[in-house]
Amino acid sequence: MKRSWPLVVWSCLTVVLPIAAASAENLSAEAGTVLKQTGVRRGICAVLGDNPMPLAIELARASELLVYVQLPADKVEPARRLADQEGLLGSRIFVEQGASRRLHLADNLADTVVAPAEQASQSAPTEEILRVLRPGGKAVLGPKEIVKPLPEGTDDWSHPYHGPDNNPQSKDRLARAPYLTHFLAEPWYSPMPLVTVASGGRLFKAFGHIAIKQREWPLLNTLVAQNAFNGTVLWQRKLSPKFMIHRSAMIATPDTLFLADDTSCKLLDAATGELRDEIVSNAEDGAVWKWIALSEGVLYALVGKDETPDPTVRGDRKARGWPWGPPLGQGYNSKRYPWGFGQTILAIDPASKKVLWRHRETDPLDARAMAMAAGRIFFYSHASFLGALNAKTGEVLWRTSEPGILEAIGEHRFAQNPTEGFSTSTYLKCNDMALYFAGPTRTDLVAVSASDGKLLWRKAQAGNSQLVLRDDGLYAMGPGQSTRYDYLTGEAVESLGPRVNCTRATGSADSIFVRGGRDGTMRYDLLNHRQQHIGPMRPSCQDGVLVAHGHLYWGPWMCDCNLTLVGVVCVAPAGEFDFTGGAAETDRTEVASPSKPSAPFEIGPKDWPTLRANNARTAASQAAPADQVRMQWTFQSQGKLPATAPTAAGGLVFVGWHDGAVRAFDAAAGDVRWTVYTGGPVSYPPSLWEGRAFVGSGDGWIYCLEAATGKRLWRFRAAPADRIIPVYGSLRSTWPVASGVLVEDGVAYAAAGIANYDGTHVYALDARTGKLRWHNHSSGSLDPQTAGGVSVSGHLLLNAKRLHMAGGNIVQVAGYDLADGKCLSNPFAPKSHTQFTAGSDLFVVGEQVIAGGPPLYSTRGDYRMVNQATLQTPLGDLVFAYGPHDARLARFDPSANRQSGAKPRWESQPLSRIAGVAVTPETVVAAGLRDAAAATDPPLPQVVALSTKDGSTVWSQPLAATPAPWGVLVDRDGRTVVTLQDGQVACFAAAR
Repeated sequence: MKRSWPLVVWSCLTVVLPIAAASAENLSAEAGTVLKQTGVRRGICAVLGDNPMPLAIELARASELLVYVQLPADKVEPARRLADQEGLLGSRIFVEQGASRRLHLADNLADTVVAPAEQASQSAPTEEILRVLRPGGKAVLGPKEIVKPLPEGTDDWSHPYHGPDNNPQSKDRLARAPYLTHFLAEPWYSPMPLVTVASGGRLFKAFGHIAIKQREWPLLNTLVAQNAFNGTVLWQRKLSPKFMIHRSAMIATPDTLFLADDTSCKLLDAATGELRDEIVSNAEDGAVWKWIALSEGVLYALVGKDETPDPTVRGDRKARGWPWGPPLGQGYNSKRYPWGFGQTILAIDPASKKVLWRHRETDPLDARAMAMAAGRIFFYSHASFLGALNAKTGEVLWRTSEPGILEAIGEHRFAQNPTEGFSTSTYLKCNDMALYFAGPTRTDLVAVSASDGKLLWRKAQAGNSQLVLRDDGLYAMGPGQSTRYDYLTGEAVESLGPRVNCTRATGSADSIFVRGGRDGTMRYDLLNHRQQHIGPMRPSCQDGVLVAHGHLYWGPWMCDCNLTLVGVVCVAPAGEFDFTGGAAETDRTEVASPSKPSAPFEIGPKDWPTLRANNARTAASQAAPADQVRMQWTFQSQGKLPATAPTAAGGLVFVGWHDGAVRAFDAAAGDVRWTVYTGGPVSYPPSLWEGRAFVGSGDGWIYCLEAATGKRLWRFRAAPADRIIPVYGSLRSTWPVASGVLVEDGVAYAAAGIANYDGTHVYALDARTGKLRWHNHSSGSLDPQTAGGVSVSGHLLLNAKRLHMAGGNIVQVAGYDLADGKCLSNPFAPKSHTQFTAGSDLFVVGEQVIAGGPPLYSTRGDYRMVNQATLQTPLGDLVFAYGPHDARLARFDPSANRQSGAKPRWESQPLSRIAGVAVTPETVVAAGLRDAAAATDPPLPQVVALSTKDGSTVWSQPLAATPAPWGVLVDRDGRTVVTLQDGQVACFAAAR
């Protein structure tokens, strides 16, 4: 049975919440007390109770918390309106609809859960509060405090290669497949190299000295600490620019971060980043800390003489990708590796800083071949000797210069290419049985006895392998073939598929992760002996996939590979989650009374009723813009979050916002006719049909509103479950309706999801009633063997009686049968690799639908995947490049065959970057950015109109901020409406 609710029309009412029940002074004091009790000022805070908004607002004002509130239906809209008036909605405060007995936050997410003292009894059950709290998180419910204990079976990733043995195999027993996305977080991109360690619920990321593009400059030589359970940046501090970080020089514990550099080993407070102490080696041993390890409370180090640092690289590359070779700096390109050589090994009590023992060599020891296991420290001097020390005493256990061993270990290869990887990588891993030499700089895979230094076995030409040491054998993940070997005999026990290129291999309880074909991640399922493709994201070059705290971590990313998701990506074990269940209409649809529009609303042939004007997304209409224009009206949202593209019909303009608001404006005067609040970011504008406005929201719901008044007619939950996660600074459903809504012949189509492995849900609903026509919940996993499939990566498009959707880097364009929703796409289509086709925009080119444009989840102005845009208009094809610096726009005649090399009728470059265009019979209106005269100045936002006859400029107007993607239209009366990424709407009308 469908649910109904009392209908509130917010265009007519002013709602005042009982925030005045307590004085502002008392509220501020209560917020201060809560912050002191919890000890948390950054992160996610859930505020419970019957009237949580006063405390929620004060907490948002007094801290940097993201505040989550969950309220029953009758209190949701007033709470959202209040948060919007304060400029906090969607950026600092998130209001979800639901009963308190079941919070919609994902497991292990919130740093703190609080309730006002007088409302503590109305909070959620204790077991529910413990579910959403992260390990170590605290609930403050009036006088009652609850701290969530740490679960058994998790593991840290304390050293850059997991432990001092350099074996990237986690002992975490909880991080098991299948997975659900747990959070997506900034930073989006990073300089290189990148080193990550994890402990105590925190990730520590050291960013190096090489930025190939300007987007990476802010993090050069920077250390960043993040919350491992929700991605919140906790603190950051600068690193020494004189120290190359890609080595074992950082160790994480729950309380202390050990950070080695060119002057000392620093002991940082893990919670705050403050310097607690530092250990300085003497001049005789050398000032530079080359390598450190921590075992049984003792700090071990290799120290030595000064190194010649590479200068910090601040590149400004405009082309896609990044190059190997000279742009990475002299050190990386030196045939003689310059970093990490020392002559003295120290054992130190970190509490007293006392040196427990010292071992000194005359020949240099290579930090890339330092490792510890079973109470032994192993060390190597190239082409000279290999040895082992007793970790407790420093006594030499064995030492060998046997020619056969040195010859087997071999000469250093240069590496520094995409097949082999970085010369900075360690090439020694060990366990209690043996030492294993392999890595980018090795030719052969070599095993040496840990007990006496004898050569055990050798595999010729297998040195370029990423090793993972597991209980059942040595896994050597190679570019051509991966093999499991017996530890002591070297016998090949099992053959696995290859890894792709240079990314480090890492292991979890049930998996080994490497870079996958067609980009993304390849997971070797060691329980079922099969390969699973985790397509949306790929392991970063130096880190690989980290396994810690019961979760998996990727990124941030430093390249331009063809990926659906970048930034810091975390997935959690899905447990018993049902990925296969279909939608039941009775528990998904909420219908209002009345459920039909009653106010008149006309949609005519010159209107712009959906994204890019029509369902073919041609961005063309029959309207006639004015020859000269002036600013008619503007609107600025309180939160200043990005606006969607606009739509227009019936004398109104419709826009959505990333704070969840949807507004209708009087097109002539700019007055706000109505505002409706959804529970999550809106990615695409309302689609208008038969007096209705259809909206897809980041809260996982599809909304049908009366277009003239904003009254809700019905809504349908497209998300298979209520599960809220952090997504790049906002909170939204794991399955946001990020495709927008396309309406055709009385059917509303929409898709919910982020990453294909979470499940992709595509729906056809009766546009009048919200009743379910069909539901495809299988296209996220089209290939039963590898689980590759469609992600919700952009908008919908209708062509040749098929529904198309931007599907990410595995299935760039997904196609669905309109009648039954069957996915018609082939997951085995030709590999795309780095062909930059996983954008969020779709275009019809001839008979084919292609993807292009920036990714759906990307930074503003991210142009890493931008193909040219092609619009098939009545005037012929209009083709343009998005930019970032070459945004040429060309018009072809309808009879022109571009495949045969036809030349355009005209070509123009009015802007340096194009966000979107609107095509009319007489004019092409383009919105975007123009490069400033001085390269150091920011680009200038503009909207410009070109003549369709010859491409000449008809008029041009400045804008206050960067236009939103496709944030331009021409309405029925010739007005030009532009939406901006700072939340503004600007309307230009004929100059009188």
